[in-house]
Amino acid sequence: MCALVNNWSENRKGLYLAVSLMGQAQAVLGDLPSEKRQNFSDLVSALEERFAPSSQTELYRVQFKERRQRASESLPELGQSIRRLSNLAYPTAPLDVRETLGKELFIDALVDSEMRLRIKQSRPKGLNDAVRLAVELEAYNKAENKVREGRGYLRQTMNDDELR
Repeated sequence: MCALVNNWSENRKGLYLAVSLMGQAQAVLGDLPSEKRQNFSDLVSALEERFAPSSQTELYRVQFKERRQRASESLPELGQSIRRLSNLAYPTAPLDVRETLGKELFIDALVDSEMRLRIKQSRPKGLNDAVRLAVELEAYNKAENKVREGRGYLRQTMNDDELR
């Protein structure tokens, strides 16, 4: 988007991408021949090959299908992880297909069966809707549990005069 706004050439895009790389991505840059280090297309290809190789698509699909909510994992974290795996597992699928797959997997990955049912009944349009509904339901459940905990047992006592 910055390249469009600033009307950058392919060479300039390559330069900006190269200088913004950090960590392991910067190591990929160092492995490229010098004539490819400023070429935007070559840089993108090298980064994709390193971080999202097409040979690992099947591995990502297995991870995607087997994904379940972890014990300490928040609902937004689960949603983000599923979105990432959806993009890696089905890189050529249209966005609406990845959204539908992600939504369905998110619902099935939830630990709480009552929450799963209520989200399915709400018929969310996409993954973001499903995550939003799950977060709302979780908040309602927590609030309801606090109300229940606050309602302790009340014992009534009578004085001796009332017993006679």
